[in-house]
Amino acid sequence: MISSATFHVVTTELVVGAFSVSGLCFTLCLLVHFDILKQASWKTMFDHVAHFTLAFGLAATPFAILSGISSSPGEGMNSPILVNKMFLSMTGFGFALGCIIGRWRLGATVWSTTKSSVLHGSSGLAACGAMLLTASAGGTFTRGESLLDIFHLPYEHVILFPVLLSLVTLILGVVMLALGWRRMAVASSIH
Repeated sequence: MISSATFHVVTTELVVGAFSVSGLCFTLCLLVHFDILKQASWKTMFDHVAHFTLAFGLAATPFAILSGISSSPGEGMNSPILVNKMFLSMTGFGFALGCIIGRWRLGATVWSTTKSSVLHGSSGLAACGAMLLTASAGGTFTRGESLLDIFHLPYEHVILFPVLLSLVTLILGVVMLALGWRRMAVASSIH
């Protein structure tokens, strides 16, 4: 039987690897969409890889979260870094889930217009960024250092969504919900 700490390391590496590949492929999809990369035939490949690895990382995330909670020293959430890791991982999970559902519901048409490409690519990249920040916070917690130390991120302070950030998040959520409903209503009227 392996310990929860070892299992956490394995699942964390799966999540970080999957989200890193997904973020790279979302970036390449956007570069192809804006004709910075001139290989239009690559778009389908990058799209499939981005979403497959995003779904794989999404499936591994709950295992990383649960094993991380059970392997943390003390009585669970007694460190501000651990609380920030939970916030960041849940935010990344939400962005990834929204991105996967959007791609599943709309198909490859998410890349058909510039507005939808930017929105879809940005949500995929936000998911990847949140998960990589989570991993960086984990490195700070376990080793006292991380790859992103050059940015001096405030992992030791729990960000409890200040009013401005809450308003921006609420407005963004309502707009995305309204656009999604509008898009589903238009798609259902065609059938």
